[in-house]
Amino acid sequence: MPLPILLANAPYSLKERYGVFSFLGSTLPNLGLLMLGAVLRKAGNKVKIIDAPAQNLGLEEVVKEIKEDKPQVMGLTAVTPSILKTAKLASIIKDIYPHMQIVIGGPHFTALPEQTLRDYPAFDYGVLGEGEESIVDLVEALSGKKDIQDVAGIAFRGNGNVKINLPRETIQDLDALPFPAWDLLKGFPSQYHPAVFKYKRFPSTYIVSSRGCPNKCIFCDTSAFGHKIRFHSPEYILGMIKYLINNFRIRDIIFEDDQFLIDRNRVEQICLGLQENNFKLSWSCSARVNSVNDLELLKLMRRSGCWLINYGIESCNQQILNSAKKLITVNQIEQAVRLTHKAGILSKGYFIFGLPGETAQTMLETIKFAKRLPLNDISVFMLTPFPGTEIYEQLQGYSLSKDDFEKMNILNVIYVPKGLSKEKLIDCQSRFIREFYLRPRIIGNYITRFIRNPHNLLNILRLIDF
Repeated sequence: MPLPILLANAPYSLKERYGVFSFLGSTLPNLGLLMLGAVLRKAGNKVKIIDAPAQNLGLEEVVKEIKEDKPQVMGLTAVTPSILKTAKLASIIKDIYPHMQIVIGGPHFTALPEQTLRDYPAFDYGVLGEGEESIVDLVEALSGKKDIQDVAGIAFRGNGNVKINLPRETIQDLDALPFPAWDLLKGFPSQYHPAVFKYKRFPSTYIVSSRGCPNKCIFCDTSAFGHKIRFHSPEYILGMIKYLINNFRIRDIIFEDDQFLIDRNRVEQICLGLQENNFKLSWSCSARVNSVNDLELLKLMRRSGCWLINYGIESCNQQILNSAKKLITVNQIEQAVRLTHKAGILSKGYFIFGLPGETAQTMLETIKFAKRLPLNDISVFMLTPFPGTEIYEQLQGYSLSKDDFEKMNILNVIYVPKGLSKEKLIDCQSRFIREFYLRPRIIGNYITRFIRNPHNLLNILRLIDF
């Protein structure tokens, strides 16, 4: 007998996620939930997905839907700033349906499993890391087909203690996984959009073509997928894109891989496949600057539809890059951005203020250097010591606590380096944004992008709620 399962992402509004930039924010669905929905359905279960942040649902609306469906198992996912809201939803449902089994997963739980189960008693079970195989086995155990003790990759509460089972091996053959269950989303894709200026055409969505990151930046949590990188084959990715085009008329793809360009041959095969199939897509990706040194590959990417590459630059001061374990150089930053520009592809730089060693002078140095580069866009964030990162462990003596979790949205100032102040960090962030964007080249570029993609302008007007 298949179990009725509801997978949900608790309400977490654009305002809470993006602050004053909420009108620019993304309402794309949670890809993790879509993958869990796909594998659970493949295993014969009846699955429903509620992605409250993407669907702009409030707490009462989510509770109402859960009451209507009355699932036997509810799976929830949470990032650190949403964990308190997720626990609140679980607590409300537990009060209404005491016997419903509630499972928590996602980055926050993977980083702090014991603390999460100890602090939030409404969660009965937790799935650590990569969840597709673990959730299927857990559901089988909850239906009486397996012993809960034998399910790898989970944690649960027993006899007043938190029990963590043996870890599960990462999935080696990613191509064995089904495509994400986009069809389980209400109104997909028309009711979901990426952040403004992160897509060229609409409808747009994102996919992940690999898992894992070999790098060890102190501010990144890689505990979910690990450091060993694993790939979907080019054939799988091209098949997924064809499925999205044929079933949902997707016209723009965002590759959300941590390191899309790490395997030149694979990227080349994907690009050639996009051309041979005449998909006529626009697409973008993220890359490390030290993997971009081949102008011919960039030109091939451009011909196959690539219009934007996002780079995690963080700082333009070499000592700060070294202390953050970025393993890149300032020269590599400049080379990657200039090669990207030469190939006719736009580039966006992501920066972090407040890394160890940051001073007022290093921030001004970063601003000055970034303005010299042919970047088309930037985002400037504050260092956020997420659980699971090296910097989180370093700052445990800094009195970080669960009371800080809701503030950890990369916009708030959580940590202030010695010699700086919160006000100085915010002032330099504002200065960076102002000096970068209020230049004729950037203003002209945005006017052109508005003309070529009026949907971005309509999105801004709609989200501002004129």
